[in-house]
Amino acid sequence: MKKLYITFVFILTVLISNAQGYTFGIVHISGYNFKVVAIPDFTSTGNTDVSDVGFTLVLPAGTADAVNPVGLLTARTWSVAQHDAANLTAVAGLGDGTKDVFQFNLPPGQSILAHTAGQQIDLVSFDVSNSPVTGVMSILLNSDPIATGAGGVFDSFYNSDIDGPGVGTGTTDYFAGLAPGMESINFSTLAVQTFNLEHNVAIYPNPTSNYIHISSSLTFDKVALYDVLGKQVLSTKNVSQLKVDQLHSGLYFLKLSTKTGDSAIKKIIIK
Repeated sequence: MKKLYITFVFILTVLISNAQGYTFGIVHISGYNFKVVAIPDFTSTGNTDVSDVGFTLVLPAGTADAVNPVGLLTARTWSVAQHDAANLTAVAGLGDGTKDVFQFNLPPGQSILAHTAGQQIDLVSFDVSNSPVTGVMSILLNSDPIATGAGGVFDSFYNSDIDGPGVGTGTTDYFAGLAPGMESINFSTLAVQTFNLEHNVAIYPNPTSNYIHISSSLTFDKVALYDVLGKQVLSTKNVSQLKVDQLHSGLYFLKLSTKTGDSAIKKIIIK
């Protein structure tokens, strides 16, 4: 019995370590134009077949709307359904009256893609109307009370056959959560000229299997490493080197934060 238990644990560990998926994130393009991307934690062995995709954006209740969706995934057409805060609370009993939600959906179809781990796959771009200067735009978590109260209607999903048409396990939902540091956009920062940390930090080697070296003229108050599900796996302060050989192989996100609140996100691949 003990031998059987050990075998089961080993198989389960292998399955978990080999889990494959896509995290979602919001990217600011310019002005009030944005896009949502999917980031795989694996390199496809062939061409993946993307069927249907969906997510829900949250905006502060008011006049700002998510409009003008433009499909970036081989130019397929997306739809957007708006559910304002008043209707959510009065009709469905969802939310606290402070959030409008916008349900983005790419209907079932076929997009054949190949990708590498950590590559941003552009899904759809959109505009935010009426140029808000306060508040936060975010992707609704599947665990949010609005999503659970709606019975999964507002859930994010990424249905794909990652082995290609007619091969492997068929079409499955590979959504793996939100990419750390890319879950939201604070509108108050769009109008502010901020110091771009991304161009002042060098991370090497990448991919890596033992250590991550951090080279920068800046002093970081916190250095944290997150897995693709947003779980923090390492955290330290003001270091130039991180030991990562104890972590499973895959895609991670390194977040470097200064005392002034500025931060930079770097994708790291551990092999």
